[in-house]
Amino acid sequence: MMQMQTTTDYAIQILQHLHKHEGMHRAQSVAAAIGITAPLFTKIAARLKSEGCVAQVPGRNGGYALGRPATEISFYDVFLATEGGLCISQRLEDDSDHEREHCKAHEFLQTLQSNMIEDMLGTSIADLV
Repeated sequence: MMQMQTTTDYAIQILQHLHKHEGMHRAQSVAAAIGITAPLFTKIAARLKSEGCVAQVPGRNGGYALGRPATEISFYDVFLATEGGLCISQRLEDDSDHEREHCKAHEFLQTLQSNMIEDMLGTSIADLV
């Protein structure tokens, strides 16, 4: 079974929350709103920050907010932050498959993966709210 990590689901929920409720938010308040612990929120937010999806402002009046407008954060950005990329088959990574240019299965898998990435790139966080 191919399934995204639970972390990806939480990351989407975090970004949806930050989009719906503009401004700075404390880790504890966002975590409570989506039903996770503050340490888990912080771990996921750090991954999202690495892709520019979340901004963190330290200090007394700081907190977390979207790193850029929700319309500019694609589902694929989130997927990269939490999953590290997409490869639906080891066959697509295997450099020893010399016949891949003529292999219909390889072509199908490559097209399937490309379509998935294209769909993720075409869907923003704003689309998911």
